[in-house]
Amino acid sequence: MSAELTADDVKAIMDAFAVIKSKMPFLSAMQKADVSGYFKIGNSYQPFLEKIYQTVEAHPEILPLIFDKEEFLRDHALYTTLTPILNQAQELSEGIQKTVTAAGSDSLVAALDVYSSIKQHKDKVPGLSVMHEEMAPFFSRAKAKAASTSLKTE
Repeated sequence: MSAELTADDVKAIMDAFAVIKSKMPFLSAMQKADVSGYFKIGNSYQPFLEKIYQTVEAHPEILPLIFDKEEFLRDHALYTTLTPILNQAQELSEGIQKTVTAAGSDSLVAALDVYSSIKQHKDKVPGLSVMHEEMAPFFSRAKAKAASTSLKTE
């Protein structure tokens, strides 16, 4: 992975996110448990919803008196407006996640090369033994876990 963002780029991106959030102050902060109780439209119910919308617009006389047509129309408009925005946000999020994973992996692979050099030269270069001692615990857990796993499988 070979890319970089300048401090100005990061600020511009964060400012753009702030603008997006300010344009949608109505975004929900529901908890996962709350969200699970809602119907999910998905691809299978989207055509149904569109047919209902067309019916509400064309035949308001059949609607029950208790039905709030204006609220339905507002909800439907918000849903149809937000759906392409959500798709773009998910695409962006997925790209960022994959890029963070790749950059993190590349960084860790390079870091392991440096750690290998530290281990090799810890007794030859002043100060490296301290660095090695500080980094060694990151690898002792992996060895201990691997050893306990191998004992369980024997």
